[in-house]
Amino acid sequence: MRRSRCVERDRSIRLDLDVGVYAPAEDTFLMLSALEIRKGERALEMGCGSGHIALHMAKAGASVTAVDVDPLAAENTRKNAELNRLEIVVLISDLFQNVPGTYDLLVFNPPYLRGIVEGQEDLCWAGGEDGVTITARFLQEAKGHLATGGRAIIIVSSDCEGEAMERALSGWKIRKLASQNLFFERLDVLELTL
Repeated sequence: MRRSRCVERDRSIRLDLDVGVYAPAEDTFLMLSALEIRKGERALEMGCGSGHIALHMAKAGASVTAVDVDPLAAENTRKNAELNRLEIVVLISDLFQNVPGTYDLLVFNPPYLRGIVEGQEDLCWAGGEDGVTITARFLQEAKGHLATGGRAIIIVSSDCEGEAMERALSGWKIRKLASQNLFFERLDVLELTL
């Protein structure tokens, strides 16, 4: 069995943020603090934004694919990988639509606040009327892209509609890795396995 390595925030990673791309925030750092990477594992970050998580996974030794629906975010991740001399495959895709293959680790910090996407700037936070719409789609599609024995790591918010979240998580074995209380919500990082 390969040894896992906890990912710590690496301040040597340089990050250039393009206007309109989600900047790393409390949820990003909470996700990062909960990640364990096995050297050589195939990892995919969905909704990569600036690539902060993907860069850390690559630096920890994973073979990384980073995906975003927003071409601006995908390009920002590609530039940040180049800036840090890290090899990352970057794809533009609406969730798994253009993503081939299976992965040992799927990581997703989904848009989880209640709200409807009305413009490009809403893509990073608006999770639908119940806050779960994107997460539910991801979890359904992820089943076909998770390698045997693999795991998915997601963030969920107490702002999400509870019953909708329960339905989305149905069929997954759940382990809570980390939590953080913010002024209007609680964030939980969950490890999901089939």
